This record gives sequence, C-alpha cells and structure tokens, in this order.
Amino acid sequence: MKNQILILLILFFVLILLPTFTPSAYLYLIGLSLIFAVIVVSWDLMVGYTGQVNLGHTAFVGIGAYVSAILQLPLRIGFFWEIHPMIAILFSGLFSALVGLGIGIVTLRLKGYYFSLVTAILPLVFMQKVFIWREVFGGEEGFSIPAEKIVFATTIEKYYFATFFMFISMLIMLYIVRSKIGLRFKAIRDSEELSESLGINTTLYKILAFFMSSFFAGIAGAVFVNYRLTVSPDLYDIPLMLLVILSAVIGGLGSLIGPLLMGIVVYLAKNWWLTALRWGMINEELVLYVILIAVAIIMPRGVYNEILERSRR
Repeated sequence: MKNQILILLILFFVLILLPTFTPSAYLYLIGLSLIFAVIVVSWDLMVGYTGQVNLGHTAFVGIGAYVSAILQLPLRIGFFWEIHPMIAILFSGLFSALVGLGIGIVTLRLKGYYFSLVTAILPLVFMQKVFIWREVFGGEEGFSIPAEKIVFATTIEKYYFATFFMFISMLIMLYIVRSKIGLRFKAIRDSEELSESLGINTTLYKILAFFMSSFFAGIAGAVFVNYRLTVSPDLYDIPLMLLVILSAVIGGLGSLIGPLLMGIVVYLAKNWWLTALRWGMINEELVLYVILIAVAIIMPRGVYNEILERSRR
C-alpha cells in the first residue's frame, strides 16, 4: 500500500507541474488519458479483485456520459430547469451504479463464462437505444454540449480537473481494496467455494464490487463528456472495451496502480505516439495487441506485478 501511495503521489506531482513545460495540445490528450485510466482502474476493481470478468464495462461509461449530457442540456427531453455540471456528473455516476446494481443482482448469480457472455451484450443493448431514440440521444453522431454548460472551459482548467479527478478516484479505490471489503473481494477471487465455507456471502460482495465499479465508470464517462464537449456512441463501443482490457492486462490485474499507469501509456500510444510515427497500413490497435502478446509471454502477471515480484526477490 505504501508503494502504491508513493507512486500515485509522484505521478500526481509530475502531472501538476507538467503544464509549465508542455504545450496545451499535448495537455489535452494527457487529460483524456487520465480519464481513460480511471475507466481501466474501475474495471480492475471488479475483475482484478473478485475474478468476475465483466465484458460490458463500457455500457456504464456510456450511461454516465449520456445521463450527464442530458442533465446539462435538458431541452433535449423537453425540460427547462438548469442543473450544475458537478451535480450532473455525480448523479451520472450514481445512476450508472444503480443500473449496475440491478444488472448485478440478476447476472452475478451466474458463474464463470456465463456471466462474461451476458455482460458482453450490454454495450450493444444500450447502443441500440441511442439509435432508436435519436431525437434525444443524437443517433450515430451524438450531440454537443455548449461551453457554458460544462464545468471548465479552457484546456488548462480541464487538464487540472482531470488530474484531481484521477487522484481522488484512485485514493478512494485504493482505500476500498485495502479495507475489509477489499479482503473479501480477494478471497472470492482466490477461491469462491472456500469463501462461502467461511461464511462470506459471495453473491453480495460480487454485487457490491459491480456497484462500485459501475459508479466510477459512470462518473468517468460524465467527466469524459465535459472534457471533450461531445457525447456519442463511441463511449459504448467494443474497441473502447478492448482497449480497457488491453491496458489492465498489460498493467497487471489486481494492482490498480499497474492498470492506471498502463491506461495512460496505452491511450497516449494509440492516440498520439503510434499515430505520429505514421505506420501506414498497419493499424495502431494491431501494434498494441502484438505488445499484449509479448507481455503475456514475458510478464504473464502484468508489468507492475512482475516488477514488484522481481524486486522482492
């Protein structure tokens, strides 16, 4: 825990100082990578600590994004009341968590691949609603939010908002996994049958993990929308889910810090570094998947977990 807090603090102070020598265009991308990293860590909170593989995590990212966008632009549903963007963001996270709670109560009684298969269709289900009710949700193109309706307008303000959002979210999730609740999560991951024999209500704690994971995914989706001023179905999309899985697995499941750092690296690699190299006909995702295969062979437990284990030895 001390190592994780130390790494998080170092990262936080580096990010605070970064604007002094980094152009605003790069800061914009780095801020987006911090929000994406929170999505990755929220997935690890569920998968890495309870062992329940959720393949529909982006459904809750999209729910949080659309709920926040509509609350900040209520004319799309015929309302005229105004709501503060921060309240909209918090409500979006809570709404995503409640949806996750309802889905978790039904699906988390399933075990193994059955749960994963059911969750895999969730983004497709919610994405269809966007296409059907295009007058409200904007269809394939989504819709934009006016600058006066968001939390912060300038790039530097958005960047610092994303930085503090990442830092606070990480502190809360680190506290959760180090608490008694987190210990029960890990017990379920290591042996669900043994946990049940010790009197742990495994279904209850899996639902609780799903609830927490959905909350942070939803609130990250809402922050994402406020950062880029647009909401669209790409926040439900399968490529985003694959990128989340890729980041968490390479970083090291069940560590939080590993997925956080790798989430930042993978997002910047896909949207900045690999694009700048101009690979021609080679897709950026293909390069990242090749890296995943290499890491799986060389460091099967993920980069952070392998480095930590080797340093202990």
